[in-house]
Amino acid sequence: RNRLLEVQRHAHHQNEACRGDSYSDFRRIENHRQGSLIQLGSRRTGSPVCRHWRSTNVNLFLGAVLRNIVFVISIVLFAGSAFSTSAVTHADEGNIKVAEAKAESQFPDGIRFSVVATSVDEIDDIRVFFSKIDQKGRSAYRSVEFKPGESIVGESILPSGSGGEYFPPGTKIEYLFEVRDKAGAVVRTESREFVYEDNRFEWFTVVEDLITVYYYGEYVEDRAHVVLEAAKANLQKMLPVLGIAPTEPLRIVSYNNYRHMSSALPFRSQAVSEGLQTQGMAFSNERVLLVHGFDPTVTGTVSHEFTHLLVGEAAGRAINQVPSWLNEGLAEYGNIDPTDDYDAALRYGIFTRRIKPLWYLSSFGGTPEDIIIAYGQGRSVVQYMIDSYGEDRMAALFPVLQRTLDIDQALLEVYGMDQFGLDTAWRNALGLEPLPSPEELKSELNEAAEDPEADVSPAEGSELEETSGDTEGDSPAAAEATEIPEATEGEDAHPAGTTGDDSEAPEGGSNSPGCGAPASGLGGPTGVGILLLLGAPLGLVVFPRLRRRSPSS
Repeated sequence: RNRLLEVQRHAHHQNEACRGDSYSDFRRIENHRQGSLIQLGSRRTGSPVCRHWRSTNVNLFLGAVLRNIVFVISIVLFAGSAFSTSAVTHADEGNIKVAEAKAESQFPDGIRFSVVATSVDEIDDIRVFFSKIDQKGRSAYRSVEFKPGESIVGESILPSGSGGEYFPPGTKIEYLFEVRDKAGAVVRTESREFVYEDNRFEWFTVVEDLITVYYYGEYVEDRAHVVLEAAKANLQKMLPVLGIAPTEPLRIVSYNNYRHMSSALPFRSQAVSEGLQTQGMAFSNERVLLVHGFDPTVTGTVSHEFTHLLVGEAAGRAINQVPSWLNEGLAEYGNIDPTDDYDAALRYGIFTRRIKPLWYLSSFGGTPEDIIIAYGQGRSVVQYMIDSYGEDRMAALFPVLQRTLDIDQALLEVYGMDQFGLDTAWRNALGLEPLPSPEELKSELNEAAEDPEADVSPAEGSELEETSGDTEGDSPAAAEATEIPEATEGEDAHPAGTTGDDSEAPEGGSNSPGCGAPASGLGGPTGVGILLLLGAPLGLVVFPRLRRRSPSS
């Protein structure tokens, strides 16, 4: 303001000095008759010095005005910023003091959040906000239970299993507390990270790049390194196939035996629980893999399940649009220590004419034989796609699937054929007779339903009789259960559970996409062996001849 006044005084003195040297005398005479304006008078131009001073005065005046405007705006913005900041960190805090805020594992029931706080005014509301760190943008909150007062102790349980949505050990969350009192004060604690652990054991870790392996017990570190190396080998193999470059951590929780691991797994189907064991299970939402680290097939199990985590990253929001035949087929393609169980199951399916249309395998269901045959079919189809069209084409599929959210449309754009076209090409490559189109196939099924006595002969390699529960959309593709006998049915199907002991099955379910690897190889009846034991007594006679006579996949 002082600068502005100084400029104004300076301009006034200069104008006075130049007034005698330059003037304009205009007289206006209005000619009403002609309606025109006539200007009379004389005008003398001032000296160059005065013209310079006038120009300088105007510039100085305008500059001073602009500087004052900028100064006022800056003061307003600074004050607003200071007020906004203090409103979050100071002004609204009032007299609230948070003495303790933490999270603890209450395995297998979930996570316990607890807070201790005081205030001059009565504290009447506390909430805990949390999110899974690997699920950007997905957050929630729970109310904290406490007795209102000036000094409070409160807690809240985030349930897992029987009390709510299942999440596996190894899940990493970020959380904070919000405390309010009746005076309107609000305090938010600093955000913290927490890993939900199976607190029955003392955990150690081996880490390399993005992969962390959790293990427990003495003399177990070497085994943890075996698990780590299997995951690294799978990562190296599958990155070019899926076209991804992971940036978020991937966690593997390795158990020393099945009995320990079974308590950490989600609900399992009681109808198929006798005598079976799950050797590993992947949860793509949490980027966590649970594995039996001392199983003889651990290398194959880890690489199979780890692929599911990578497929989850490649598919992103389209993970539920990834059909099981593709997800499981990729997992077996990424298996660095495969067995011939699935190839044998595929040959058995071909021999018995039980190979279903590819578009029926959005999820795996039916009998145990149907499921293991479907694994063999998915493995063979993915192998055909990569052998015939290359890894780059497979990597290009997932961005298109994220955009279209439709597997047939994505296949058309990338491969030039939908699931029917791919199914036909694959069958031709194996020397099988192609199926009718989906429309023709549906018509045949309808005719068979209307006239049960009609002789509707399925095409070579097809299975028309057993389609119940296998139509597209029966369950999210990401919630596939790799455990051999699990028949996933319904929109709320859960990941495969575990069997093999007399312990009570964990209750509850999981909304997290998960996959359980079937046991195979040594250590008990697995793969086709389970198929024969559970559901195919006839296979005991047929299967040995089948393996000698049937074509290889």
